[in-house]
Amino acid sequence: MTSDQATPGKQGSTAMAVAISFSAIALCGVLAVGFVLAVGVLKAHHGGLWSVLAATAVFGLAVLAIALAAARLGQRAMRMTPSPAASRYARRFSAAMGLYVLALLAAITAEVQLRPVGALAYALAVLPALPLLAAIAAIGLYLREETDEFQRAVQVEAALWATGGALAVATVFGFLQTFGLAPMVPAWAVFPLWSMLLGPAQMIARWRYR
Repeated sequence: MTSDQATPGKQGSTAMAVAISFSAIALCGVLAVGFVLAVGVLKAHHGGLWSVLAATAVFGLAVLAIALAAARLGQRAMRMTPSPAASRYARRFSAAMGLYVLALLAAITAEVQLRPVGALAYALAVLPALPLLAAIAAIGLYLREETDEFQRAVQVEAALWATGGALAVATVFGFLQTFGLAPMVPAWAVFPLWSMLLGPAQMIARWRYR
């Protein structure tokens, strides 16, 4: 048991800050779905490079705004004194989102201008995923570095609940797709789904620890 555990107010503020960060990830995922749909519409109507880049820029600015807002709200929730682990997580998450925007812009520009094939096409397709993998790694690092045993236990259990929920939804939806009863959804949508399930999962975990 750490000293933080004996301070209910600090426990609640830390939990709020982490919940804000995870909610920001979920909202970015929703925006990503809208962005993909918008680009699809632009391509279907033969939108030019500048229209696609404009949509990408709007999406990127929205993601950065969410990341900055989440960091500020998290600081307020922590009463401007976040734990070292939470501070590091906020920095890593913001950096990952910034790199994600740059990678997405670069990949889309190259795809439209160069029409790459072969290894280059694969590299450009994977490029925007790398910063998101860094965001996932930031979550794992936070869980490893958090010194408050109670907070760590809650977040680990919540992550397990969210993982189980995401696997259940993906399994059912996959069979619906197999039988032609549901539209195709890109596999990267699993991460936003997991993030959205994490909020209710945190509530369940905290209820169990009352």
